[in-house]
Amino acid sequence: MKKIVLSLAGVMAAVAFAPEASAIPAFARQTGMACSACHYQHFPVINGFGRAFKEGGFTMMGAEEKIEGEGLSIPANLNLALVGNMSYAKTNGPANLTNPAVPHGAAVPTTAMTKTSNNGSLQIPQQVSLFAGGRVAENIGFEAEINIAGPGTTMGTSTGTGLIRFKMPFVFDVAGVKAGVVPFSTGLGVADSMEVLNTGAVAVHAFNQSDMPAISAQQYIGTATPANGAALVASNDSFFANVARWGASQGVGASGGPTSNYVRGAYLTSIIPGFDSAIGFQSWSGTSVQDAAGAIGPNTFTGLVSPNGAVNTKAAAIDAQMMGDVAGMPLTLIASFADAPGSANAASVNLFNTSNLSRRSANFGAELGVIPNVATVQFGLRRAYSGVQDAATGANLTDNAVMLGATYAFALNVRAELTYSRYSGGMYSAAQQQIQQNLAGAYMGNQQIMMDLAFGF
Repeated sequence: MKKIVLSLAGVMAAVAFAPEASAIPAFARQTGMACSACHYQHFPVINGFGRAFKEGGFTMMGAEEKIEGEGLSIPANLNLALVGNMSYAKTNGPANLTNPAVPHGAAVPTTAMTKTSNNGSLQIPQQVSLFAGGRVAENIGFEAEINIAGPGTTMGTSTGTGLIRFKMPFVFDVAGVKAGVVPFSTGLGVADSMEVLNTGAVAVHAFNQSDMPAISAQQYIGTATPANGAALVASNDSFFANVARWGASQGVGASGGPTSNYVRGAYLTSIIPGFDSAIGFQSWSGTSVQDAAGAIGPNTFTGLVSPNGAVNTKAAAIDAQMMGDVAGMPLTLIASFADAPGSANAASVNLFNTSNLSRRSANFGAELGVIPNVATVQFGLRRAYSGVQDAATGANLTDNAVMLGATYAFALNVRAELTYSRYSGGMYSAAQQQIQQNLAGAYMGNQQIMMDLAFGF
């Protein structure tokens, strides 16, 4: 019962409080180029040039002055940026005050009551982060994000203030291929070690930041979990590859070794004239030990709990993208399918799915620039199985979504986003509504409106 109740709560939390990924003006300062040089339509989606900048380890510079000497080549200034967002979320469940720790029907102390997004949730700001990034040496770069205000959420789970993500690519030219190693620590999943597609394979490249699980299968199954380790990366104009060893923990004091595996491959092609296209796969495997025993990672669906903190890290995904102009308007198309196997018992808990049934999703997303570089319209579609078992029939409850969105850029680094999402399937049946209302004291509804203003300077 508990896992059924918390499943929908996890989805709504992931939707309402997803991390706001943005372009980093620090890189614009380093390269001397506008944000549109690296981003397609708007941040955070990257184009071919932005992909090359990442694959080069963030080391490319423009006219900015450098300090150079024997074995030294760094920008004259450390390039920083403040990036954040403010948001309003409204779900259509019954407006009420709830305290999940108090049984439904019992008296709720006024000091313990909290409003849900059914009442409307306004956050100004939702989150503000300090970004730093750029060149460390000729073949070494870095990127870091430090949360300084707001919950510091990672797919619905508060990480508080402090370091959210850090990577330091060592990249070299080897026979026409960019190749190297990337030590990393991140709250956005091992894919954040290095990723160049815009399919939602990693949250920081999704074109809609308000409801990423509607357009990305990888984000739906919950691969954005704390991870630290090292990745071997290689790329050229035709392919991108990432092979990483990682552990399910993050930051200073992280325990356990990098005993899990991650493999990413993508084929980059211009087979359709005028379109930047790619198709790829991802594979997560192995086992890992988390920092706290039994502390299953964010955006998972509470069910089995590992007694010793050891978890399996099993999932797989395929994805594809196309980006190009249609009738003078920029168009982004993405598709993905991902699956996280169920957890058989407490001795084999899957970090990405603690239910005993498979959690899988097929997603499609589209964004059309109706006013190029200014305004877009968006569409997302999800057909998923939640991994939650129906108490009456034993069926794997479906969890579908339709998302409509629009963005407007007041400036290249200030963007408004409006998103409407409607959910359907077994997860939203009358029986499931009643279960959540009875056990958790709140039903979050099957519709959501999100208004978001993202900024970076």
